[in-house]
Amino acid sequence: MRILIVRLSSLGDVVHAAPVLSDLRAAFPGAQVDWVAEEAFVPLVRCFSGVRRTVPFALRRWKKSLWATRPEWTAFAHDLRGVPYDAVLDLQGLIKSAVVTRVARLAPGGRRIGLANQTDGSAYEPLARWAYSEFHPMPVRIHVVERSRRLAAMALGYAVQGPPVVPWQPPPLDPQDAAWARPDQVLLVHGSAKPVKELPVAFWGQLGRELVARGLKPLVTWGTEGERQRAEAICRDIGDAAAVPPRLPLDRLAASMQHLRGSIGLDTGLSHMAATLGLPTVQVFIEDKAWRAAADWQPRTAVVQAASDALPDVPQVLGAWESVA
Repeated sequence: MRILIVRLSSLGDVVHAAPVLSDLRAAFPGAQVDWVAEEAFVPLVRCFSGVRRTVPFALRRWKKSLWATRPEWTAFAHDLRGVPYDAVLDLQGLIKSAVVTRVARLAPGGRRIGLANQTDGSAYEPLARWAYSEFHPMPVRIHVVERSRRLAAMALGYAVQGPPVVPWQPPPLDPQDAAWARPDQVLLVHGSAKPVKELPVAFWGQLGRELVARGLKPLVTWGTEGERQRAEAICRDIGDAAAVPPRLPLDRLAASMQHLRGSIGLDTGLSHMAATLGLPTVQVFIEDKAWRAAADWQPRTAVVQAASDALPDVPQVLGAWESVA
């Protein structure tokens, strides 16, 4: 059996989709599984065992100049259609992922499979269904990991078994990352694409100083230039023990994270990476979304959900850290 997973982005969503790989390997040990992802996340997908081929998709870059990048789109379509698939699973449910699903070539009797409806807290575009030969309904309130696992199981005729497993297989630690990827370091994941999910610099500064008092060294992460500047401000608030790590490709980042003490962070992709890599992790949810996205099935993950009328405070988050560290 040849299966194609279409989950283009983003970081956390790609991690959330990865347990489908473990389920497919258990149900169909001889299956060949490929994955289409945005080019920035291809190094991440290559850290998952069970993926034979990763096909880069570059819509974010192509949209800037559709005419200039037309040859790249043609090459992408040609590459994707080089393999006939028995099942194409669109785990995203957007028009862009549906277009990819439609471009993929089917083997005789093959199927294009997608979601029949939107679920709470997840993006969905009903027009995507035009690309599918079949689509399956989901409960409106469902964890994002369970949704992908259930869609694949319903489509391919197996039962979901046990808790989710992200089949991590990162590369060895790059020697140039060994200077900061150490077991006394704790990631502070402060950045978010949504400002409403963020906590003040003073919160992270106080939390960092408490970690330093416990003999730990905070690593303040960043992804954008604005986050880098904020990370530097947090480090100044904490003191000399804190540092801003370099920005790395996601495969090197995953390899490095395995060597850290743990992670405390918001509902973002790095936090989900840390939790599913098995690190002691505290996930702080400002929006009411822990029920949808928390890695609470991981034994070394603690979840802090903000109350409707107050943000979490440092003692609350430290208590959660001490429960898993």
